[in-house]
Amino acid sequence: MAVSETVRLLPGVHCAMGEGGEVFLVARPRSESLGRLTAEQLTTLRRLANACTVDDLLGDGLTTRLLERLRSGGWLTTTVWGNDNLPLYTLRPRRRRHGAGHDAVPARVMLSRFAVLRRDGAEMLVESAVATCDVHVHDPRVLEFVAASLTPVSRGDAPGQLSADVGRRLVVDLWREGFLTDQSDAETDELRLAQWSAHELWFHHRSSKIDGTGGTYWAKGRFDPLPGRHRPFDGPTVALPKPDLGRLRATDPTLTAVIEDRRSVREGDEDNPLTLDQLGEFLFRCARVRGVGVYSGQEVSDRPYPAGGGLHELEIYPVVRSVTGLHTGLYHYDAHSHRLTLGSAHPAPLRALLKWSGMPQVLLVVTARFGRLMWKYEGTGYALMLKHVGVLYQNMYLIATAMALAPCAIAVGGNDFFAEATGLDPMTEASVGAFTLGSRRPASSTVAGADRKGRS
Repeated sequence: MAVSETVRLLPGVHCAMGEGGEVFLVARPRSESLGRLTAEQLTTLRRLANACTVDDLLGDGLTTRLLERLRSGGWLTTTVWGNDNLPLYTLRPRRRRHGAGHDAVPARVMLSRFAVLRRDGAEMLVESAVATCDVHVHDPRVLEFVAASLTPVSRGDAPGQLSADVGRRLVVDLWREGFLTDQSDAETDELRLAQWSAHELWFHHRSSKIDGTGGTYWAKGRFDPLPGRHRPFDGPTVALPKPDLGRLRATDPTLTAVIEDRRSVREGDEDNPLTLDQLGEFLFRCARVRGVGVYSGQEVSDRPYPAGGGLHELEIYPVVRSVTGLHTGLYHYDAHSHRLTLGSAHPAPLRALLKWSGMPQVLLVVTARFGRLMWKYEGTGYALMLKHVGVLYQNMYLIATAMALAPCAIAVGGNDFFAEATGLDPMTEASVGAFTLGSRRPASSTVAGADRKGRS
């Protein structure tokens, strides 16, 4: 199988002429000067708006040096073809090449631990946050090589039914673009790489993209948006007291005081547990709905903490163990009506949830109704959701501090327990955070407890 290739400029790239005839390639958010080009070279460069064979380009005036500059700069999409006139794979750049991409291929190489293989439409896509391009696989024989490279392979090995020439070209391409490494520990002996797990780096890379992501409203006209108000549990409701905000404006500690006094307090005062009035005031000040509206076809709301697009996908489920004036159980907080609704939860996972969280007086499980955000936000919805959890956590901490309560955010875990307890579909709504709340012990014992456990 012989190797041939076609190249073209990435979609969205265009040429611009500067003063003195200097030629620029421009694609948001970057540009690169190619210097002064001959009229023949400029005409040939413009042909790259469509796919061209490399041999034709070089024959029509594009120099090898300029072609390699376009490749290294991440301006060209390259498709490698077999002799049956069918494409094998396409390299679609994401950024310019750096570092080892310019080096000769070592004798033995293996697949990077950051490489990810997934389906993309009718084809397979190989991508990696440390690579400079994505590889769109058109021929399943290419996948055989990718699978074989999980263990070290020779740079001259041919993958399965592919010819030796294609095999060598594939190794060179994957090495230059950053999909291969020459040492099994090369990606773990430096902190800059060892600190990343494959899924975290991939998530960071995918959620940080500029083009084709963000508030694209990709689902508009295809799916109905989720309503702003969550469907409540079917159990009895408990109206929550509302605080006097005018009095609080006059008597609350200052913002500086609550920021400086904020601490994670893991143990409450069991002799004087949290009261219903305190829980009601806390939830009212943290998360109630202050107003509603409609924007671009979606219901939006105004609450004490900000949220992307005003969509407020987060929900709060108090798991009550010890609150004066309130039965134990799992409740849903209706932020629109400022009330609790008791749910019918399975007792075993509910007990496991409380035990996992340290048996607080109240565990506030924070869930996300994913469709509220993801109907609008493409590729960045989950990252935005986690930012919202952090904002809500800080709100909870500062209000609990102002109320002299015992707050503590929990970093991870609990989702499986919550899903089992409620029976909610985790693809639709799942736990994304948890926060414990209780009454606070007298100052002397609270400080002693914090010193024993450390402060956060």
